[in-house]
This record gives sequence, C-alpha cells and structure tokens, in this order.
Amino acid sequence: MPRPTQAHLERTVNRKDPIEDRQKTLNQMHYYMGAKLVEVRVDPQKVMYRWSVEDRGDLQHFTLSAFWGESQRKILSGENPLQGEELANCAKANASVGVNQAAKLCGFASDIDRFRTNLQEAIQQLELPEESFDKLLA
Repeated sequence: MPRPTQAHLERTVNRKDPIEDRQKTLNQMHYYMGAKLVEVRVDPQKVMYRWSVEDRGDLQHFTLSAFWGESQRKILSGENPLQGEELANCAKANASVGVNQAAKLCGFASDIDRFRTNLQEAIQQLELPEESFDKLLA
C-alpha cells in the first residue's frame, strides 16, 4: 500500500469571536498538524503547508493541508492548478504570503499572470468582492 503524501486538518470558527481566539485556533491547527506528521515519520519542516478558508455566513471553515513527496511535486509543477471556488478559497487564505507564494500554493508554479487571470475569473463567477483579493491582483 503506498504511503500518503498529504494530510488535511479542518476547523470551523465563528467570525464574531475575538481575533485572538480565532488566531489561537489556527495556531493550534498548525501545531497539531506538525505533531501528527512527526507521528507518521514525516519531517514537518520539509512539507509545504497550504491554508484554505471558506466563508459560511458568520462561520469560517479553515483547512490546513500539508503536502510532501509526490503531492508536493505536483502542486509546485503547476500541472493541476486549483480552479473556481477552491482557487478563491486558497488565494484568500494565503494572500498574506504574497502573490508569488500564493500562486505556488494554489498550483500555478511561477505563472503569476495565469494565476491572476484565473483568480479574476473565479471572483467574477462566484460574485465575490474584488477588494478581498486586491493584494494578489495588483
């Protein structure tokens, strides 16, 4: 049986909770993911982490994904980039790391123009507020 090359951890937080509480939850997720990776003998320093956030009214659903080995290679190759809602959720959650890194994490390798074009299409298709993505589209 082949060994897995990715892991995912999900949590839902209330947007109305204080920012400190929400940030604590995200920090706990990162710590827990690292502990689980060590448990299955994967070095948490050698994996690629990607956040995704989906807005659900007053709730936000966060997913922390860890990729290594073949899964990491596929994402970094740009062969199969995220599209539509998955792309918007990935871009929004990873905007703080800058456009170059966000493009890589969302599966576009170093093709920033294609990332921006696809993100713009997803924003329009999903009727999302463009200002949420200003940092990536500028």
